[in-house]
Amino acid sequence: MATQNQFLTTTIKADEDLNSHQYFAVALDDGKIANDGLEASGILINKPKDNHFATLGYCGEMKFRAGVGLSAGDRLRVTTSGYFVSAASGYYFMGRVKAAVTSGSIGTGLFNFTAPVYQVSSL
Repeated sequence: MATQNQFLTTTIKADEDLNSHQYFAVALDDGKIANDGLEASGILINKPKDNHFATLGYCGEMKFRAGVGLSAGDRLRVTTSGYFVSAASGYYFMGRVKAAVTSGSIGTGLFNFTAPVYQVSSL
């Protein structure tokens, strides 16, 4: 079961209907689903409709939507659809998986979107 603990949030205007995208990565600059780890500014905590307020968690222990099966300790990056998958060489990562999670499920991770790290080699 995914859990959340202490985390920091901010509020932005959603520029698209994000009602069905809770726990996906969102971009700060346009209030839409993030396309990659560099654009991602946080995880959507609530379920806003277009032009409503979106709450983004940007640092701490939060729930996330897994795009693939992940193991505890895996580094996380963002796909073009806002899902989180394993980070590989050549991608920005901003979090780590706390406990194993299956594809399409909600997992728990430790995140820091304020300073994404560019992974230059596979670990």
